[in-house]
Amino acid sequence: MITPPERNLRVAVDVGGTFTDVCIFDSRASTTRVAKVPSTPHDPMEAVVEGVRSAGIDLADVALFSHGTTVATNALITRKFPQAALVTTRGFRDVLEIRDGTKDELWDAYSDVGTPYIRRRDRYEVTERIDYAGEIITPLDEAGAREVARLLRRKQIPTVAICFLNSYVNAAHEKRMREILEEELPGVSVSTSSEILPEIFEYDRASTTVANAVLAPLVSGYVNRLEEQLRADGYDGDLLLLHSGGGSMTPAMVER
Repeated sequence: MITPPERNLRVAVDVGGTFTDVCIFDSRASTTRVAKVPSTPHDPMEAVVEGVRSAGIDLADVALFSHGTTVATNALITRKFPQAALVTTRGFRDVLEIRDGTKDELWDAYSDVGTPYIRRRDRYEVTERIDYAGEIITPLDEAGAREVARLLRRKQIPTVAICFLNSYVNAAHEKRMREILEEELPGVSVSTSSEILPEIFEYDRASTTVANAVLAPLVSGYVNRLEEQLRADGYDGDLLLLHSGGGSMTPAMVER
């Protein structure tokens, strides 16, 4: 039996707004080289594939492929992402505008903050209440939840953020709301605050969940296509993607 040669290449790709850089480290020769190609804003994957091919490497020899991109950051800046909705506890529809009550000019009534990523018309309230200790005070109104789901289906909303009060200590209502949305809207992308950022502060939790919701379909679609292309070209390891916390994640985690 012939033992396959050790995979000796590690590849890192950075997709920027102007150029896409490919860095290749050869562990056998202890050498590093770089390839640079113009980025393709209409489809960043094209530049990634072109960069790898221009470097003249065989992806079957690659032990690790890591990838960093500003696709998500650019989408937030340009606001080019799918229409999204927010489902929240009754009475908390406007937390994205109210924020945490702070701003640069506290006493300037005309100093506006950034426009929320989800318009007020796409924010929906559901009756439910969990207290600070995680005890259910008011059960989730499932009839109301299904009515919200039906409205979202009628509007063909592809991605939804759920942020209920105090869900960071008890996620039961958010989980049930998610189940209802997935039953009523097959294929919908759902982000829950209890999974994305299970922390006490309402605005921080809501805004982070909303950001995840608007980016999830965009980034996961890109990442899945890239993973498929890499596999077709011979790479059979994990595609690792840099996230905003400084670590890395797989495409499966990106979808969540």
